[in-house]
Amino acid sequence: MCTSFTLQTNQLNNFLARTMDFSFQLNGKPIVIPRGFRWQSQLGFNAVTRFGFISTGRDGTEYVLADGMNEKGVAMAELYFSNEARYSETPEIGKINLAPHEFILWVLGNIASIDELKSNIATINLVHAEISLLGAVAPLHYIVTDKTGTCVVIETNRGMIEIKENPLGVLTNSPELEWHLKNLSNYLSLTPNNFPSKYFLNYKVSPNGLGSGTSALPGGLSSPERFVRAVYTKEFIDKGTTSKETLNAIFHLLNNFTIPKGLMLEANGESEYTQYRVVFNLSELEYYFSPYETQEIFSINLNEVLLNLEEPRVFETELSFKVTKL
Repeated sequence: MCTSFTLQTNQLNNFLARTMDFSFQLNGKPIVIPRGFRWQSQLGFNAVTRFGFISTGRDGTEYVLADGMNEKGVAMAELYFSNEARYSETPEIGKINLAPHEFILWVLGNIASIDELKSNIATINLVHAEISLLGAVAPLHYIVTDKTGTCVVIETNRGMIEIKENPLGVLTNSPELEWHLKNLSNYLSLTPNNFPSKYFLNYKVSPNGLGSGTSALPGGLSSPERFVRAVYTKEFIDKGTTSKETLNAIFHLLNNFTIPKGLMLEANGESEYTQYRVVFNLSELEYYFSPYETQEIFSINLNEVLLNLEEPRVFETELSFKVTKL
């Protein structure tokens, strides 16, 4: 379960933000993959990254990545797509055959814009292949954006890879994007303004303070509820006019989707919670990371030094909850 959205300043500086909600402990950390990094897919595809990028993931015998931003200002996040994702059963000759969780590494390492992604997507075949970390095939869909603010979703619910225009810049989990868009018709009454007073049988009824226009806003943790809430809050929040103001607005938005431990349980009793939150500033190539264990925000600039490292670098964060006395 995750929530992701884009947001732009008045100067059209584009951001991508997401929560990473999972019960299995991912130990997600900031990781820089430099230019020219050589890697091999589970299905034997040998690749070298054209572009360096910063991501969040897990290191070990292989890098398992969940989101990231490359030096060209393309950002991407993968989210669970349970009961919907459908992949090829076997590799295809003449195509780049990837496990679903490897797709993000290929995109960030090779794609400079949404237009280039659309031009090259036909070369990719996503194969039903397990991720060793989970011992299962990850059912995923993907949100991708670039510096222009253009946003698309990549889904396989019809048994093929489809790039779908995302006019809202919002993505949660199942069902497919088209269902979420249609579902919004059930929430046309949402407004930040109060409903006016109304007479019933000559008796005047007035709102009990502010907020009556949001009475239909869903507050649960399900994917459809979070999608509607993300669209509404993104539409009406004061986005600010500078990058700093927009970043502040984004973290306030993320607070609406951050799941504390214990509020949502898997069938086995394990708690699914927001393990981290991350924001990418695509114009300034700035990365912001906020793990569950602290209220602090860590930032990293994707600069030339990092882009030209000889090998990937994993950043450790000091996980502490600090209270400053005034």
